[in-house]
Amino acid sequence: MVEAHESSGLILASTPRPGTRVLTLNRAGKRNALSQDLIKQLLLELGRADGDRDICAIIITGSDGFFSAGADIKEISKLDAEDARRVRYLEDLCDDVRKVRKPVIVAVEGKALGGGFELVLMADFIVATPATEFGLPEISIGLIPGAGGTQRLTSILGKYRAMQVILLGEPLSGIEAQTLGLVSTLTEPGKAVEGALNLAGRLVSRSSSAISLAKEAICRADELGQDERFERALYYTAFGMRDKREGVSAFLEKRPPVWDQPS
Repeated sequence: MVEAHESSGLILASTPRPGTRVLTLNRAGKRNALSQDLIKQLLLELGRADGDRDICAIIITGSDGFFSAGADIKEISKLDAEDARRVRYLEDLCDDVRKVRKPVIVAVEGKALGGGFELVLMADFIVATPATEFGLPEISIGLIPGAGGTQRLTSILGKYRAMQVILLGEPLSGIEAQTLGLVSTLTEPGKAVEGALNLAGRLVSRSSSAISLAKEAICRADELGQDERFERALYYTAFGMRDKREGVSAFLEKRPPVWDQPS
């Protein structure tokens, strides 16, 4: 039986199996775009699950066949470089997910784009389907990934494949992502959450304290080669560029952008 929990409309929290909390992004009308409100409520639910002694593993998933289209472009359109730094845009998401001591599993159906893909990359296990599509299309609106995407993806794929995904906007399929070591488990379409629950069940049967320590050690090794602060500084710089304003405006107006030409 699914046990429901008090949760916001943007994040649905449930405990379908003992020891496992499922957090569902519930902004389907906006393709689960990561608005500031959604991020705040996701972090609140993550904190609750991490602090619950009865929970051993946390699953994050999307809804209506879509994981997340990424950052909310209308919110981005209102921010310049100074505003982005002032509100710590995406910084709290990066910092607070890093603090979660319990294993985080993402179950990805459909597309995970931009900040949605970066949220996936923050997880400890990725469960996807062959039809899943991962991508970082920020360049197309005059920005760069700002939630660890340039760092984590390069660490996993290497410089040259990361260049194709980030600079050229080439997506990764679920099958390719698994081949490259990005996806932990590949399931049939519609079965990603079930696959994540089965993986969580294996974690629940083990020592939670040992898993917590092992996760901390692995993440420490992984982060030694990353510099998210440098990435975020460049990301905030991009918010002040004319190309960001043009790219976001073109996206919202559904027209091709006209970029500045190098002098």
